[in-house]
Amino acid sequence: MRKITVIGAGGTGCCTAAELTLLGHQVTLCEQEGWCDENIAAIKARGGFELTGLATTGYAEIAEVTRDFQKAVSGAEVIFVTALSTRHEALASAMVPYLKDGQTILFSAGSCGSIILRQVMKAQNCTADIVVGELEGNMFPCRIRPNATGFIGMPGGKPKTIAAFPAKDTEKLCAVIGEFYKCIPAVNVFETTLNASNIIVHLGGSILNTGAVERTENFCFYDQGLTPSVLKVIETLGSERDAISEKLGYTVRSSVGFMKQLSDKEQFPQFNGFRSLEGPLTMQDRYIFEDAQNGATFLSSLADAVGLSAPLARAFVTVASAINGSDYYASGRTLEKLGMSGMNAEQINQFLQEGSL
Repeated sequence: MRKITVIGAGGTGCCTAAELTLLGHQVTLCEQEGWCDENIAAIKARGGFELTGLATTGYAEIAEVTRDFQKAVSGAEVIFVTALSTRHEALASAMVPYLKDGQTILFSAGSCGSIILRQVMKAQNCTADIVVGELEGNMFPCRIRPNATGFIGMPGGKPKTIAAFPAKDTEKLCAVIGEFYKCIPAVNVFETTLNASNIIVHLGGSILNTGAVERTENFCFYDQGLTPSVLKVIETLGSERDAISEKLGYTVRSSVGFMKQLSDKEQFPQFNGFRSLEGPLTMQDRYIFEDAQNGATFLSSLADAVGLSAPLARAFVTVASAINGSDYYASGRTLEKLGMSGMNAEQINQFLQEGSL
């Protein structure tokens, strides 16, 4: 039995905490003040959390639910960070004072959260000997339901692709995370970030469905939004992403084929659980702000660094910024903010492998 802390009490965090509890581990669910109040209140009122859907199911009595980062972080052997990537900086700042030697940390979805954590550790003079890495995509597609219940929309058992930062630690990361889930090592955390499906699916698809999102009470993108034209745009965004991956020498794991299967309800009815996942519910949803700031902005910045361009990705960042009155590129995750300004493809890969040039 491992002592595990899950940080972030949104849908992914609650479902992850419940699943790891059902797998026999002692789990603490930790969240910052002012976040996910309804979810935490529901778990405390019920005394646990119930998983439903197509993967692990059952009622889990989570060992502890807290907002005390000192207790949650210092007492953990393994930490799963399952919050929005736009919260990584704040969560890293809350975690770092309590990190200790020997801990393993996994960000889901990664979006370069491991690099952010290392930056905060350096800024706070934290010398804890840890292994930190990222998951390609999310732990699973899931949603919160009433009365401390979560729904997972795809069958479990699929291996999880992960990488550490620096990548020389990936073998150590796989050894620990492999105790809970089957793991496949990736080249580095840029490969996992680029291959996450949301980076090409959420933002453009949501913007092209703006009218439907704003007129529909409970819009389900994967059920209603994957029209032929939307699929063409996702495919073009995928081509921009794939060219960057190939320039860096990474394996391309395209999600375009799966999006096409989702659009064909008659031939692929087995994905109806996934199609039922609601969102985006407004144009202020994470599908827009998170995937503009830390998805399409990252693509555009990385393209510039390796001598390519990602005009469609950049265009959707511009449109999303106009819709919500925010400059998502200015606030987004760029190579400069990740400490890699001016690096070429070879230098980027060296930095991601070793943690320095």
